[in-house]
Amino acid sequence: MTSSVRIRPLTAEDADVYLALVDAHANFENMDRPTPEARERLLRDALASPPRYRAYLATIDGRDVGYSITYLAYSSFLARPTFFLEDIFVFSEYRGRGFGGAMFDYLVQEAVRLECGRMEWMVQDWNEGAIRFYERRGAIQLSEWHTYRIDQEQLGLLAERPASQIGTSNPTHEPEPPEPTS
Repeated sequence: MTSSVRIRPLTAEDADVYLALVDAHANFENMDRPTPEARERLLRDALASPPRYRAYLATIDGRDVGYSITYLAYSSFLARPTFFLEDIFVFSEYRGRGFGGAMFDYLVQEAVRLECGRMEWMVQDWNEGAIRFYERRGAIQLSEWHTYRIDQEQLGLLAERPASQIGTSNPTHEPEPPEPTS
């Protein structure tokens, strides 16, 4: 590492740089930037007490150049929290200067401190640099799991349905009779 990397939790004073980093990340991923309302929620949720998620900033040579977002899920089988890494990003001109390794090491230490049973994240299939980065650290791709998503619009539609209709394609569907036993 040729530069000094400092990782710290997000504070209210970091709001502008944090949102600029999120915008840069959206550009990198070819996604829409957060709307003004989403930007407000990002800050409110990160700075709440307790926070809905945790955000961390990385400073290299005195400049804030990267961030990560994490939150805790829970494993019923391990009976321990799962440390979920939602985002990790650094401005392109600062890549290769130790940010990724420093941020990842910091987050691993957070997961250990919180007594997590595991750490998980998703990587887009085209991001070969990130895939190599994680595999060098011993991460394994879970081929037996598939990611599913219901967006906000679909959530609203599902919530409006009577409970008796959820999970059926025919609202008048009757349950199958039990199989006869001998």
